[in-house]
Amino acid sequence: MTALDHYDDLLEWLHRGAMRDWDVPSLLQEMVELMESFGIRLHRVHFGLPMLHPLYAVSAYSWQAGTGVVNDNYPRGITEKAFWTCSPVRPFYESGAIEGRIRIKAGTSSDQYPMLKSAAHNGATDYFLQLTNFNDRSVSPDGQEGLVISWMSSRPDGFSDDELELFRKFHLPLCAQLKNLTHRRLVDDILQAYLGSYSGQRVHAGQIQRGDSELIDAVIYFCDLRNSSRLAEQYDAQAFLSVLNDYFELTAGTVTEFGGEILRFIGDASLAIFPIAQFGDRESACKASLAAALASVARSDDLNRRRIENGEPEIEFGIGLHPGMVLYGNIGTPTRLEFTVIGQAANEAARVESLCKSLDQPVLVSRAFADALDMNWTSCGHFELHNISEPIEVLRPAD
Repeated sequence: MTALDHYDDLLEWLHRGAMRDWDVPSLLQEMVELMESFGIRLHRVHFGLPMLHPLYAVSAYSWQAGTGVVNDNYPRGITEKAFWTCSPVRPFYESGAIEGRIRIKAGTSSDQYPMLKSAAHNGATDYFLQLTNFNDRSVSPDGQEGLVISWMSSRPDGFSDDELELFRKFHLPLCAQLKNLTHRRLVDDILQAYLGSYSGQRVHAGQIQRGDSELIDAVIYFCDLRNSSRLAEQYDAQAFLSVLNDYFELTAGTVTEFGGEILRFIGDASLAIFPIAQFGDRESACKASLAAALASVARSDDLNRRRIENGEPEIEFGIGLHPGMVLYGNIGTPTRLEFTVIGQAANEAARVESLCKSLDQPVLVSRAFADALDMNWTSCGHFELHNISEPIEVLRPAD
C-alpha cells in the first residue's frame, strides 16, 4: 500500500478525534505517530496558527523527532523579526503561492535558511509547505486568519509523490480541525486576558450564570493611583493612557507575576486576590501578596528616577492588603456579568489602602494580615474606617 491508500484511515482518525476533548499538541503527536505507522518518515511537522492575544499574533506547534511537540508564541509585527526574514515560509508567502517545496541538502541553496541548514545537519532531506486562508499577501501574515503547515522528511530521497498527494488531500480536513481547535484556544486566551486564569477557568467550566458563586478565603489586594487628577490635567488623553498603562504594569503586572489574580480595574484602581487554596495556606498567600506589593514599590522607584530626569511627575500609588472570607462569583444583570469578590474583607482592604496617602506609605496591611507573617511590622495606629464597625490596626513593613 502507498501512503495515499491510508487517506481514509487518516480521515477517520481525525473525525473520531474531533469528538474528543483534545488539543493541538495531542493532535499533532497522534498524527505523526499514525503517519509513521504508514511508513512516512518525518523529521519535523509544524503548525502556525493565528492567535487573538494582547501580546502574541501566532502560535506555533512543532513536532521533531526526538523532542516531541513544542509550542512557541510569536509577537505581533513578525515581519520585522529576524526569524521571519530568514524563514523559508517568507518567499512562498510573498509570492502568493499556496504551497512550496525545497530539497534540503548541505552546501546547496537550502543553506540560506538557518532552519533548513540545521535540519540538513540532523538528517532532514525535504521540506514541503502549505499556506491557507491568507487573503492579503501584501501585508503581514499576523492579524490574518491564515494557517501554515510544513513537513520535513528524513527519507534519503525525500517525500514520495504519493506522500505529497496525501498531504494535499488531507490538508483541508486538517485545517478545518485546526481552525476549530484554534477557536477553542482563542476563547481561553480571551478569558485569561480579560478575567485572569483563576476566574477564566471557572467561566470556561460553566460558572456563567448570575449568582454562581462560592465563599473563598483570600488575601485582598487593593491598589489606587495617587494624584490622578493632576496627572490627567498635565497630559493629553493618549499620553495619560500611557501613564496609566505604566502604572498598571508596575502594580497589576506584579500581582500576576507573583501568582495573584486581577479581578477588575476601577478607573485608576485595581482589585486583586491571592486565593488561600491556590497557595496552600494563609501565610504563603500573604507572603506572595506582600512580595508583589514591595516589588511594585521597588520598580516604581526605578521608573520615577527616569521620569524625574525627563521632567515628568512621579507615579505614586498606595496598596492595601487584608485577608478574609469573600463571596467570589458572578454579579450584575442577567445579560452583563462581572466575575469579582464582594464582602467585608474586600471593603476593609480598600479602606486600609485609603490611609496610604495620609500616612505617606506605599503599602499598608491590616493586623490580621500582619499576624499571618513572622516578620517585623511598625504599627501606624488604630483607625475608624468608613462602613467598618470596629477600629482596626493598620501596619507597615518595618524599615
